[in-house]
Amino acid sequence: MVFYAAESGANPPIDPMTFIAAPGAPAAVGPLSVMHAAGVAPAKQTDPPTTPLLGADGTSLGITLGQWEKAQGTVAFNCVGSKRQATSTLKGLIPSGTYSAFVVHTALDGPGRFTPWGDPAGTTNNFTASATGTARPTNNLDGCQSNADDIAIIWHSDGVDHGSSPGKIGANWHTSLIARVD
Repeated sequence: MVFYAAESGANPPIDPMTFIAAPGAPAAVGPLSVMHAAGVAPAKQTDPPTTPLLGADGTSLGITLGQWEKAQGTVAFNCVGSKRQATSTLKGLIPSGTYSAFVVHTALDGPGRFTPWGDPAGTTNNFTASATGTARPTNNLDGCQSNADDIAIIWHSDGVDHGSSPGKIGANWHTSLIARVD
């Protein structure tokens, strides 16, 4: 929420990929062009931590806002041979949750904006958080030059990695953490 708020100026900060019950709210297209069903609205950081989170279609994600906001991490970038290596140290993830690392090409919009951090087929960018919600994935990308893009850690609420696609935004794809690649 904090990253999105900083980028968009949203006040109070909202998460455009997680939702809360909002009886009477119409179906709409929200921030980041996330379409959501009637009766839900984007989660706000000011909502109580015990608030149950929903997907864009109104399906329960099985977590609360407080659980979602626990995600933290650091990422270190190194050049190893001819590859840019990202080693992430993550905590506060959804225990035993399915995650993927993606590069967000900030200069693009639409198809091609998200590519797997690793091989183009999306087979090496996936990982599972531990039972305590920690992970330490290492991902490689060809070339050591900085491209000023972002790295996103995506939670797949359906428990399925989606290979070279992040999934369906707001439904089974929820950006947990994001950092600038420098």
